Amino acid sequence: MGRVWELPLWAHAVALAVVLVALLPLLGPGSLSADEGAAMVQARHLSRGDGWIVDHPLPTVDPDGRAYPLELSERGARGSAPFAKHPLYALLLAGADRVGGATAMVLLSIAGTVAAAALAAVIGGHLDPALRRPSLWVAGLATPLFFDGYVVIAHTLAAAFAAGAVVLTLRLLDGAGRDRRPVVTLAGIATCVALGVLLRSEALFWGLALGVVLGAVAVGRRSALVAAAAVASVVAAYGARLGEHSWITRIVGDPVVATGDVPRAGAGFVGDRLATLQLTWLAPGYGRSAGGALALVIMLGAVVVGAVAVRRVPDDRRIILLLAATAAVAAVAAVVVAPSNLVPGLLVTSPVLAAGVIALRRSTLTGTGARVALATFVLFAAAVAATQYTGGGSVEWGGRYFALGVPVLVPVTVLALSRAGRRLDRATRRRVMAALVVCAVAMGVMAMGSLGAIHRRTDRLTTAADRAGRQVAPGGRPVMVATTSSVPRLAWATFDRQRWLIARPADLGALVGRLRVAGVADIVLVSRDLARDRLALGGAADVTPAPAPAGEPPIGANWDVVVVHLRP
Repeated sequence: MGRVWELPLWAHAVALAVVLVALLPLLGPGSLSADEGAAMVQARHLSRGDGWIVDHPLPTVDPDGRAYPLELSERGARGSAPFAKHPLYALLLAGADRVGGATAMVLLSIAGTVAAAALAAVIGGHLDPALRRPSLWVAGLATPLFFDGYVVIAHTLAAAFAAGAVVLTLRLLDGAGRDRRPVVTLAGIATCVALGVLLRSEALFWGLALGVVLGAVAVGRRSALVAAAAVASVVAAYGARLGEHSWITRIVGDPVVATGDVPRAGAGFVGDRLATLQLTWLAPGYGRSAGGALALVIMLGAVVVGAVAVRRVPDDRRIILLLAATAAVAAVAAVVVAPSNLVPGLLVTSPVLAAGVIALRRSTLTGTGARVALATFVLFAAAVAATQYTGGGSVEWGGRYFALGVPVLVPVTVLALSRAGRRLDRATRRRVMAALVVCAVAMGVMAMGSLGAIHRRTDRLTTAADRAGRQVAPGGRPVMVATTSSVPRLAWATFDRQRWLIARPADLGALVGRLRVAGVADIVLVSRDLARDRLALGGAADVTPAPAPAGEPPIGANWDVVVVHLRP
């Protein structure tokens, strides 16, 4: 086993890639997030050569565009593009689609996870050569980067570029004054920051945070080269953002607005920030399983208290082992009770990170590399916490807007755990490490379970809608109406052979009336509150359940797919 562990870093990265790809078939078809659907609709439109603009399917029925099916699309004078907010990512997905369809799009995210984990290993090696391999495996399998590797929303690719910027930064700091090609290193930092911004909006904060930290280092060292790196990071971040806006304007025309409703604040700035921070860092679930949530709270509590005990009473072997065993048992219990529990709290999904954060001491940060990495993450996380939507990233595993900084945080926390472990005797250290591994594996199993369950549910929903549509318009493009705005984006796999519309509950009756005038006889309605939507339709339509094969499991989550016959 020791010889396997001592294999070169590239071999470990290949092994990680093999593990991630091998797990892909377990997830089944479907989507986690409506954002994925928008990106995939856009990518398929581009890969077929149809351009950026996805036309309204029934513009005469909906002249003001309120029922346009792809919510949060970029709209301008030329029309609407479902995922023009980050054109670079849409183009990458289109290229992947040409090569291997939807599977290749997911493989792009898996490649991002592997790259981010490998760069975390490089950062770990900078802090302590012994941390390279642990950093790779923790980043790749024991953080949200594992989950995000199967999600098509660019988190992992942007995380890789964020980590790449830090790798080059540490190289510059080590060789300041001796680097024979400092311009190349500066250009590399700027390129990584810019590409990150072109993939994920929150990467703007990463570039600014890195620039601020480098500015402080430049003042302390009185180094013009480090100051140039700080300027390069900030300019690249802002330049990429401005350039991307210009790119979007060229795609859709001016002015650029988002279709649909953007999430709004609810309880005031401070209240919203605190509630959302608690959700995205500490919440054990979305309230669907009280037993699973309780078990995860016990796990996290045992991990945190155990890390404190290692710091304060490292010789109290019994209490440390009791806490380690409690965490492991609670983690396994959580999976048994709620195997498909979706967890938004970052520290809950990553018990290794939670333990490492608690284990951090001033002595951990004696090196410049550790201080730069941690300070950049802290500033970035503070900016995200101050600006993220109320409710965080909606459907997510471990605060997805913070994922970009995870590969840089991992080596620092692994360093803290490594030094804390030295305070324990060898047998206790091994057992504590084994307990942390059990917790990490349990959370990985739950991540796969939750993602697979959501995939299966969305697949049942979109399959039922497609089947009803083929009944309504055999060989044609049926009219499909959803009173939940995410549905048309979730139906990305069948979107092109359907004519979707979004109807807010208050607008449903009027929209159906215009469809009747336009000569539409039957529509498919997808609803999460069918009783409410029946009232909105009134007596102007006959509603019948869509047929389903005998023995097919229900869609779940209160979804209904019905056929609506519009009376003349």
